[in-house]
Amino acid sequence: MLLTLLIPAFCLGLGVPTAPVPALTPSHSVQAKIRIGTYDNRSIAIAFAASRHNPVKEKMAAYNKAKAAGEKDKMKELEAWGENYQRTLHFQGFGRVPVNDLLQPVKEKVRELAKQKGLAAVAMSCDFTSEDVELVDITEDLVKLFEPTDRTLKMALSARSAKLVDLVELSKLPANK
Repeated sequence: MLLTLLIPAFCLGLGVPTAPVPALTPSHSVQAKIRIGTYDNRSIAIAFAASRHNPVKEKMAAYNKAKAAGEKDKMKELEAWGENYQRTLHFQGFGRVPVNDLLQPVKEKVRELAKQKGLAAVAMSCDFTSEDVELVDITEDLVKLFEPTDRTLKMALSARSAKLVDLVELSKLPANK
């Protein structure tokens, strides 16, 4: 309060024009909550795996073409891709692993969803939030961006209640499971 009076008086003494300085009250410091959309990565992995965005069909076609042409190096390359891809999907579908790569094909739709829901950000999870932050679960909305069948939608959403698999255990799973 004292500063509110002293600053204009000081400025007047220097001949500087002044505008009224509003006093800060508790009502001025209240802000709307920052909304952050969160999701369960396992649901996204399941929806993606069953979607048209999953590149497995194209890779299998390329493998079969390489096999028919006798291109052993290309076959080995595609086999290695398949094993790595499957391992990654195991981690994303059963553990707590980022799925930002799986969201890439629908990133413009994610942007639209965030705007519709008034979200400042979309993240897998937040380790800490202040009281100025509101977390909004958008798992189902994100799953629907992949245009799942009713069966896939049900499976993807039920994954949220499944127990997480330890990453060390996931690393032991063979790629062909």
